[in-house]
Amino acid sequence: MFNTQIFQWKSFLILFFSILFLLFNFRRIFPQKLFRESRSDVKYIRSPFDRTLAFIRWNSAHIQRIPLIEKYRPFFNELHYSIPSFTNQVNLTADGLIKYDFPYKMVSETMEIILNGTYSSIQGILFFHFDAWINPFKFVGMNFENIWFLDSTVPPFICMKSEKEIFWWSDINGLQRISQKARKLLEEKHPKKYFIKDENEFCVGWSDIYYIPRRFFQDFILLSNIYHSVGTFHEIAIPTIVKIIDFTYRLSNSHSIITKISDCWGNCCSSGAKSIDLQIRRCGHRMDLNNEIIQQTFLRSLQSQFSLINKTFS
Repeated sequence: MFNTQIFQWKSFLILFFSILFLLFNFRRIFPQKLFRESRSDVKYIRSPFDRTLAFIRWNSAHIQRIPLIEKYRPFFNELHYSIPSFTNQVNLTADGLIKYDFPYKMVSETMEIILNGTYSSIQGILFFHFDAWINPFKFVGMNFENIWFLDSTVPPFICMKSEKEIFWWSDINGLQRISQKARKLLEEKHPKKYFIKDENEFCVGWSDIYYIPRRFFQDFILLSNIYHSVGTFHEIAIPTIVKIIDFTYRLSNSHSIITKISDCWGNCCSSGAKSIDLQIRRCGHRMDLNNEIIQQTFLRSLQSQFSLINKTFS
């Protein structure tokens, strides 16, 4: 009788510990693929620009390049094509601006469409020319709540009180006068709204690629309207606008809300980018899309990055 009870207890203990073992090792024993759909720790690789609208500017109507530029679509929330005479009115995805001096006005009008519509998934706008290149996954880790602005040598991103301070603008008359007129108009229409470090100061900079987060859309719209109304050239208007926003919203003198991008290839007017430049630089201006080797390098680069989208990791 006693031996029978011992046997029963042993059997119970063996069964109990066997159940515990199965509970703790269930996923190891059975195929993992059975449970992937129910796992909550699986994550999918997304493009860093999946909440960004790409505003892509053509200064000449090379519409034959649209199929090539469409390769950016999987990386962005939406694409906007700004092409001379492309359309009669501005909408979310296109405009027909003819003059190349003021593309920032079309950017601001696109921002208004986003804010007034049902486009809450768009949290920023990245502006770039169609013959610039962007390697989307090389922007992983960037602060998408900051403004991004290029830092080059031609022209450099600097602020000044006289156009004579920089050779780049020495042959253009009236820049300081136009800037002062815009500053005066801003103060008249919106007194004390923005922090103006010096009413005589204006800024210049390479403006072929820049990013504005949604939290500054309203400010960019207001300031663009002011600077456009007096005819301010885009490589003066945009740097000055982002600097005004920066001085107004930065937490301290050492905490700028502008992220300077200094590793883009080229400058406003350069050409001759090589295949290796498109591969290793995250951005640049400009690439020669008439060059078959450059075009194929551009396509292969985007294709290799596209292959990462929606892959899983945990």
